[in-house]
Amino acid sequence: MPKAIPVQLLNALGLPGKSTCFLIKIKSILTGVVYGFTTLDAVVRFNDGEGMMVYRPHNVLKPQNIQSTYRISEPDNTELHGWFDDSVAQAINSGLLGAAELTIYRVAYQHLEFGAEIVGFGTVGKAEFSANKQGMRKIQFRGLSEKLRFKRNPVFSITCRNEFGDERCGKPFIWHAGTITEVYDNLLAFKVTGIPQPNDYFNFGVARFMAGDNANVQMEIEDWDADGYVKLGFVTPYAITPGPLYLRQDCDKLDVTCFTLYNNMINFNGEHMTPVQDQSLMIPGAYIKSQGAL
Repeated sequence: MPKAIPVQLLNALGLPGKSTCFLIKIKSILTGVVYGFTTLDAVVRFNDGEGMMVYRPHNVLKPQNIQSTYRISEPDNTELHGWFDDSVAQAINSGLLGAAELTIYRVAYQHLEFGAEIVGFGTVGKAEFSANKQGMRKIQFRGLSEKLRFKRNPVFSITCRNEFGDERCGKPFIWHAGTITEVYDNLLAFKVTGIPQPNDYFNFGVARFMAGDNANVQMEIEDWDADGYVKLGFVTPYAITPGPLYLRQDCDKLDVTCFTLYNNMINFNGEHMTPVQDQSLMIPGAYIKSQGAL
C-alpha cells in the first residue's frame, strides 16, 4: 500500500535542492507532556492537526537508517541519535517517557503549509545517554509492526492477571496525602507526617512524589512504620527532598488478599483453585525407601 503524502509536499520532495528536515514528537502517555525535536538549526512551529507545536534546535534527534517493509519479520525499528536537554533526561529517568508515543515527520521547512510526511509512528524503547552532557544520546524507536511479532496466547495463573486499579479490576486507588519532613537516606528512606496508619499498612504499596526533581515518580514501598518511617524498595532517580507526596496500598494479586482486603473476588482474574504440588513436601530423597525398609 503506497504511503499517503500531501500532493504539494510530494512535488516539493521531487525538486532538486529540496529544503526538508525531520520533526520528532514524543508524547508521554502518563502526563500528556509533549517534547519536540528537530534536525533544523532553527525553531520550527508546526501544527500536525493536534495543535501547534514548537520544535527547538537545542533538542536534536536524527533517525538512523530508516527503512520500512511489509515483512513482519523485519520490523521498522531504528534509533534516534542526537542530544537533548536535562528536562528530557529527567523525564526518561523518572519513567515518564516509558512507551511514549513517538512520531517522525518530514517537512519542507520553507513551506510548512504543504503538510508533513509521516515517516514513522510507534513508541519509545530503550534510551541511552551518559552523565557527560556533551556525549551522544540515543532513543530507540519501535514501530507498530514490531507488536505483531509477539504471539499472545491464552494463559492461566494462580495469581490475578489484572493490573490493580485497571478497568477489569474495578478498584479505585485510595491515595493518602502526607508530607516528607525528614530524609534519612537521600535515595531510599524518609519520614512522613499526616498519615496515621498502623505498621506494615503500606508495605509493597506505592509512594508518589509530588514535588522536586522526583515529581510524579512512583516507587514501591518496602517498609512502613506507624511513626511515618518509609523505606523504598528501589532507589529514586534523584535525591529525595522534603515536600508533599501520596501513599497508597497495592495488591499482591493473591486470592486471599482480593477477598479479605478488597472484597473483590467477583473481578479476580486468575485460576487460584488450580491444583499445584506442595513445595514444602518436595524434599529430595524423602520418598525413596532405604534398603530393607518396609
